[in-house]
Amino acid sequence: MKGFLQRVFTRRSETPITYDEAKEMAASPDADVRGKLAQRHDTRPEILYYLATDQDSSVRRHIAANEATPVQADVLLTDDADDAVRGSLAEKIAHLSAGLNANETDKLRRMTYEALDKLARDQAVHVRQVISETLKDIADAPQPIIQQLARDTESVVSGPVLQYSPVLTEDDLLEIIEGSSGRGTLSFVSRRRNVGEKLADAIAASSDKDAISHLLGNKSAQIREETLDQLIDRAPDYPEWHEPLVERPTLTPTAAGKLARFVAENLISVLERRKDLKKDQLDAVREVVQRRIASGEFEKHDDIATDAKKIKAGNDSANKTKKAEPKSDAKGTIADDGEEEEGEPAFEKALAMHAKKKLTDKEVAKALAANDVKFARASLAVLAGISPDAVSKVLNTHSAKGVVSLAWKAGLPADLAVKIQVKLGHVPPSQTLNPRAGNQYPLSEDDMNWQLEFFTGMATSGIR
Repeated sequence: MKGFLQRVFTRRSETPITYDEAKEMAASPDADVRGKLAQRHDTRPEILYYLATDQDSSVRRHIAANEATPVQADVLLTDDADDAVRGSLAEKIAHLSAGLNANETDKLRRMTYEALDKLARDQAVHVRQVISETLKDIADAPQPIIQQLARDTESVVSGPVLQYSPVLTEDDLLEIIEGSSGRGTLSFVSRRRNVGEKLADAIAASSDKDAISHLLGNKSAQIREETLDQLIDRAPDYPEWHEPLVERPTLTPTAAGKLARFVAENLISVLERRKDLKKDQLDAVREVVQRRIASGEFEKHDDIATDAKKIKAGNDSANKTKKAEPKSDAKGTIADDGEEEEGEPAFEKALAMHAKKKLTDKEVAKALAANDVKFARASLAVLAGISPDAVSKVLNTHSAKGVVSLAWKAGLPADLAVKIQVKLGHVPPSQTLNPRAGNQYPLSEDDMNWQLEFFTGMATSGIR
């Protein structure tokens, strides 16, 4: 109780004023004067309570944020008509909520809890979001409040606690997953640190391919061998899973062999360098790769033919010579050929299709699915109306914000921008910027315009 009151009534070093001076300031017609009084930590509680009903919302915001404000005034402000006032109140009360519970017997603590509970159900998304962001890392945050936030229909509210809150148990999360139809719920849970086997099984059994991609990219997630094998069996249809799969902390020889049958050539070297596979197991992987090369699957790529010779010879110096190869890149899902990707045929094709109004987002999606990187990059340049060199600058820096901005400028849907981040920008699935509710872009237009101006400037100045 003592610690709680100390937090609520914290005093700062302020030049003292008398009670009469405070009353005079409270009666001032100047809102700035009343606002200064509302911010003071030595203002008497009854005056702060009086100012909680001030006609000027800026004064009420100061009262809402003031830790010296009596709890009675806080309760009053939970019904304030101004969202910003309730938002300031939410941030303050959330910071004071550690250790509170629904069964408080002390009157002040009980009132504080009830105010927090009310704000967690506020009609304004911003107010609920403030509470979620504030409480997400607090180990002794009120459990019922966290449960309420985790089930919120708005992802900006539920997301922070679903991804970070230590208050939520595995059983809580399983129950939330089972009863949730909200966008992104599984993806937030799949990013949690140390996802347990039961949770991993539930996510893997879902049809949410993005959540599964995040789960596979989460190195701390505990995925059972059987579950991982099932995902590998499904993976040929989901190229965005391939990179996180080959980079999982542990892979069985069977799993590695399966992956070698279908992952893109730029990921095969990742399998070859794994330290958890024995020599005979690596030889088995190489044998699978050899069959793919012999079948002509990689015959259009000079670099993979070179890799084939190195694998066959078991040359330990292969990694040293790979730096000289123009296309091989273990980080991406599509080879990054840099500025060569916008070759004349692909660019001319994109221009011709655009002139006939046939260069649509479906065509870009088809190019990505077919690993036609040249045409996909050329299409971005044509649709965005910027130079191929600027497109290369954006994609080759692997900047999620830059790639998202490029897709937005090209007029493509926000969900397609996620695939472009992974496939063309080589952004790790765990670091992609996902759409907001309603397939809205996750960045503001000002931010995206700034990103494009930055990269366009790099291309113009010749910065590499």
